[in-house]
Amino acid sequence: MALPADVLSRLASLSGYDQMLEMDTVSRNHGVGLAEIESELAAFNAAATAPEPTHVGQEFVPGAYKEAVDLESAQPMNNAPQYIDNPDQYRMKYNPSSQGVSNQSQVRQAIICPACSSPLGIPDIRPIKVTCPQCMHEATFHS
Repeated sequence: MALPADVLSRLASLSGYDQMLEMDTVSRNHGVGLAEIESELAAFNAAATAPEPTHVGQEFVPGAYKEAVDLESAQPMNNAPQYIDNPDQYRMKYNPSSQGVSNQSQVRQAIICPACSSPLGIPDIRPIKVTCPQCMHEATFHS
């Protein structure tokens, strides 16, 4: 009588004394001898470790050179922040600590986070490194 796959996988996950106790329990519950359990477990472990055949259509062949990439046609990224026209309509209070209140008193401009489009209040000093409290995206603006 073959043991169910879940019983064999549970036995395969155990080792030592725990495995021996579980094998004894399985032997009594399923009416199977220890030698038969050990042989089924060995076959189960061998099948689990046998590598599956992989069907690779095209083998990767490493080359000794790299193809040159033409960077002239690359589009420059927009590093300028996208400003909000009416920053007064947004509540720019992120951090209730005294340092946070001090930083918030320096807010003169509002921008939109480039990652999640949340409104962010920032001072008018540049360059400035901004971390969005909504998505934790970090960006440095120079203009």
